[in-house]
Amino acid sequence: MVALGETLRARGHVVRFVAPADFVPWLRGRGFDAQSDGVDLRRTLSTSAARIDSLRWQVRYLTEELAPRLFKTVASASEGADVIVGSGVQMAAASVAEWREVPYSSVAFCPCAVPSSAAPPPTVKTQILPPFINRLLWQIGQPIADLALGGSINRGRETLGLDAIENPFAHLAGQRILLAADRDLGPVADDAPSKLVATDAWILEEPATLDPRLDAFLRLAPSPLYFGFGSMISRDPGSLASAALAAARALGCAALVVSGWAELGRHLAWAGAAADDFFAVEAVPHHLVLPRVAAAVHHGGAGTITAAARAGVPQVVLPHILDQFYWAHRVERLGLGPRGLPVALVNADVLTDRIAAALGDASIRESAATLAPSVASRNGVGPAADAVEALVCCPS
Repeated sequence: MVALGETLRARGHVVRFVAPADFVPWLRGRGFDAQSDGVDLRRTLSTSAARIDSLRWQVRYLTEELAPRLFKTVASASEGADVIVGSGVQMAAASVAEWREVPYSSVAFCPCAVPSSAAPPPTVKTQILPPFINRLLWQIGQPIADLALGGSINRGRETLGLDAIENPFAHLAGQRILLAADRDLGPVADDAPSKLVATDAWILEEPATLDPRLDAFLRLAPSPLYFGFGSMISRDPGSLASAALAAARALGCAALVVSGWAELGRHLAWAGAAADDFFAVEAVPHHLVLPRVAAAVHHGGAGTITAAARAGVPQVVLPHILDQFYWAHRVERLGLGPRGLPVALVNADVLTDRIAAALGDASIRESAATLAPSVASRNGVGPAADAVEALVCCPS
């Protein structure tokens, strides 16, 4: 979204963000007007009460806590806007755009977030169902989603003086859906909604440098393994970190551990792991690091999937929730890595086997190297900016 914002700003537009509180300082540091949506996302997901892998907890959080806040913050921040673009779980923006009488476009970062026969809804982990079953699941799921979300959304709409709606799930999509996913990694289904505009993944291109210690670590032979799970909060981060390090050692590799929100590096330090065979860091610039590792072991988020594919590195995906199961399946289908391993099933032995398959299969290495130039050559942020500008001029 920042890549899109910077592209629109370079074209002379004024861009304003409403984002989780923990992202606001970063956005302001990049020169954007940014307001908090009232949620500190990392703190929320790190509480003992959070159960991000529980659909019941997700629905309760969305309807009871997130939606009321979004109706207030998005309504306040949108004054004077010509168009509103919403990503993630944006429960209020479509209604606020209606209230403001401006166009609204939603953003999806995975094809499985859009109804079609190519994939089931993101709450379904199984990715090998027949197309007609996928479509049926969408048809069944939408009324259920309407029932789960409708009360909260309509209460928010009432605060804006808007009439209640019977199909809130469809309303959330807006006049246009922008799909920010690479055409090879996440192709669009033939029966996707006509309002869908596929743009390829949006890449934020910015200069970066490496810590000299990390640079030296990446020069090790054999090349280190990358372990990183982004914003995923593990219920047992100590065991996950220990399994990662044990698998790397079993394969004779060092481990680059990107701590992320699970704070894996801190748990390794508590376990007394030796400092010579692992390097822990909070975050890294993927475009500088991933081309230099032997394989990337990660959660399967859309951004990491794309970054690893651009780098041409084999991937081992440990999906945690939602679209990550779709991406794990795509990695396997494209030959970029072995079959995904749900994080709940991870132990040192099984993880070692999965990584060994990624390292030892010549076809995986070849597929990753072959696809990389095409993925790396594409950035969908320009076409996405075109689509946003067109929405203002021609909202129909």
